[in-house]
Amino acid sequence: MSRKHIASEALLKNIQVPQGDKTYEKILDAGLALFVEFGLRRTTMEDVATRAGIGRATAYRRFADKDQLIQVVILRECQQQLAMIESDLEKVDDGLERVLESFVLAVTRAHRHPLLKRLLTSEPETILPLLTQRLWQMMGFFRIYLAGLLQVEQDNGAIRQQPMEPMAELMLRLMQSMVLSPDGILNPADAASVRQVAEDYLRPLLAP
Repeated sequence: MSRKHIASEALLKNIQVPQGDKTYEKILDAGLALFVEFGLRRTTMEDVATRAGIGRATAYRRFADKDQLIQVVILRECQQQLAMIESDLEKVDDGLERVLESFVLAVTRAHRHPLLKRLLTSEPETILPLLTQRLWQMMGFFRIYLAGLLQVEQDNGAIRQQPMEPMAELMLRLMQSMVLSPDGILNPADAASVRQVAEDYLRPLLAP
């Protein structure tokens, strides 16, 4: 598989967005806006329907409950962010540099994403279990996604021969630590700092 669209193809296995359903998209847009503005607890399906300009029954025809809406909103955000990262990586010619830059982009964008920032600030009891004790529920997809990207570069001779899934998990765990514990020398808000981490600690593990 080419580097392009790895994220989209993998995520579409987890999220089925009806093509051309503008109401469905309006509900997702409204949900995201309200989750960022008010958080998960204070947002109801009625609030989402009102923001989307539709009836409550119409919202419930698309989503069984708020939990399902939250899941799809988060998955869509992941899909969009990964697609943007892939687009940026198309501009990088060297395979090893693409891998290192993917780490930099993932860390810095996750750190500044408005929904994640909101939940870490106002509802840590909701989001932290998902990103710590229950991380395996999310880690599986991202490990497969990143391992696929690494495998493409390994097949092209850009990175050394080694099992890709353990390396992908190592990179994800490093990213998790930097995003969830931002205070320290390793600053996820500073691309130069994250890039130095990639240079000092990931390049020696990946270089042929």
